[in-house]
Amino acid sequence: MIHLDVETYCELDLKTVGAYRYTSHPSFMVLMAAWAYDDDPVEVTTDPEDIAELMRELWDSGETIVAHNAAFERLVMSRVLGLPPGKYLTPERFHDVMAVAAEKGWPQSLDKLSEALDGERKDSAGTRLINMFSKPNKRLGRRLLPEDKPEEWAAFVEYCRQDVVTSRDAHKALGDFPTETERQVYLVDQHINDRGMYIDVALARAAAKAAEENQIAHELRVRQITGVENPSSVQQMMAWVKSQGLHKLLPNLQSATVKAALRSDQLTAEQREALELRQELALSASKKFSAALEIVMPDGRLRGGFRFFGAHTGRWAGRGVQPHNLPREQFDNDVDMELVIDDLMNGDGASSLDLKRLVRPMFDGPLTVVDYSAIEARVIAWLAGEEWALEAFRDGRDIYVETAERMGGLTRFQGKVAVLALGYAGGVNSLKAMAGSPEALKNIAAPPGVDVSEGEPWEAIAKRMGSPGLTMDEGLQRRVDQYRQANRRIVNLWHRLEEALDAPTQIGRHLSTTESHDSLGRAVHLNLPSGRSITYHGVRWEKYRIQTDDGPKTKESWRYVDPRRGRIGTFGGRLAENATQAGARDVLAEGLIRLHRLGYDVVGHVHDEVLVAGRHDPEEI
Repeated sequence: MIHLDVETYCELDLKTVGAYRYTSHPSFMVLMAAWAYDDDPVEVTTDPEDIAELMRELWDSGETIVAHNAAFERLVMSRVLGLPPGKYLTPERFHDVMAVAAEKGWPQSLDKLSEALDGERKDSAGTRLINMFSKPNKRLGRRLLPEDKPEEWAAFVEYCRQDVVTSRDAHKALGDFPTETERQVYLVDQHINDRGMYIDVALARAAAKAAEENQIAHELRVRQITGVENPSSVQQMMAWVKSQGLHKLLPNLQSATVKAALRSDQLTAEQREALELRQELALSASKKFSAALEIVMPDGRLRGGFRFFGAHTGRWAGRGVQPHNLPREQFDNDVDMELVIDDLMNGDGASSLDLKRLVRPMFDGPLTVVDYSAIEARVIAWLAGEEWALEAFRDGRDIYVETAERMGGLTRFQGKVAVLALGYAGGVNSLKAMAGSPEALKNIAAPPGVDVSEGEPWEAIAKRMGSPGLTMDEGLQRRVDQYRQANRRIVNLWHRLEEALDAPTQIGRHLSTTESHDSLGRAVHLNLPSGRSITYHGVRWEKYRIQTDDGPKTKESWRYVDPRRGRIGTFGGRLAENATQAGARDVLAEGLIRLHRLGYDVVGHVHDEVLVAGRHDPEEI
């Protein structure tokens, strides 16, 4: 077993462009490499010829190469060993300490991981040294050389050596992946990232140019209307809102708040225009075109778009263009997308909304896209043993209609909102967040048969319902109560999961908890059907202070140390959400393994959706 760490230089910013683009750039070079066989002393070389020889020796040894964030070392070795662009050393020969740390509920950054595991600490000066030697020096107009700062260079070499020691200690403490399946999931993830997705580079360039032109025009017009210097400044725009007497209608500039205000009749034409343009300026979708151009490889592919175990539950996260966060807007049937693209390519520009609609078409096909239908609703019903829901799924019936019927003959819309908003112990606020508009919220709160007219006050609706004085929140609470009455086993799952934090137990047929003790105290493992676990470190019931609109308040709940957010609280509904999303992720992961083994070129996935290169039979996929 070989433990490895490298330090590199490139004119590009690694965090901006990602490891694939970074290691392929002409300015990329390896500054030093530190390595150790098993428990041998760590050696370091800074000689370019020795580094090349070392990489060949390590690869030819046939040993497993262990590193923290091993994907980076793998891409570096691929470049040093002269593999052609777009070809990379196989991930099967590498072991990633960072991936295993994530699997076991620990922080993924090496410094925080070593601290959590009580291992040898990373040098806190590392970031300063990386900025000094691994990035261009703007003052000198070149990279800083060892002879420019010999003492700092010596410290940098020691930092690299220490990284191997720290990573090796972490590897010893963590061990291997929790299951062989999880190791296979990691390997498939690496192959998907290596393969990448084609994009239409010409379209991306034209769209990025149009987005820039739109931004300039929108900013100029907002300045003309409002007089603010920087329309992107929340503080300046809120000052304008108050000067217009709109602060009650617009207590903030969050997207949902502005959308609700735009539906009102309290705005002048210019106020409405300013807010609409401000919304367009805040759109992140058009920024995806420029992001894609920064990281696209010479062969037209975006690589490295998926971060393995990006969430505590095991779900992936997006990187770069953020494929997990693409806008869902599509062109209406009466709009010819090809004509919009032709105009764009001819330099005639495009509206911000059309640019948002073009983000998905930027990804080149052909692609076969399939997804799991209502995957979370299926998984939570299965985990809870909610048999009526499982029967509906088995028979191919509409779960939203079935839920609405069991909630007292509600509409499909009300049943759908309930399924999506209330499965994880959500209440009235969850319904409000899911509704999307005041009119939709009234339709959720009103009983079937009571038609809601646009703009009609809730008080008038309540009178027509025969319930004068009934508040909208009370109407929404009825939906919450009806959902919980209809899904007693799911409600029971919430309670049992929370109780299981206190004492190890079996939870239904498919879940259980066990406990252990480590450097952070008591750890609770929520054991999943796939054989892996979600680990909650430092679990205990405690009181804590929070800041509310009414001032500080004391709360108490179960709390644990989240790998990214520090100490946070949890409860039965959130644990049910964790278990459900983890279970859905494991179904997807198994599907990715099967597709890979059968030779399909999976190029991406988005939560419950898989993208396979080429035209295939969707049923077969």
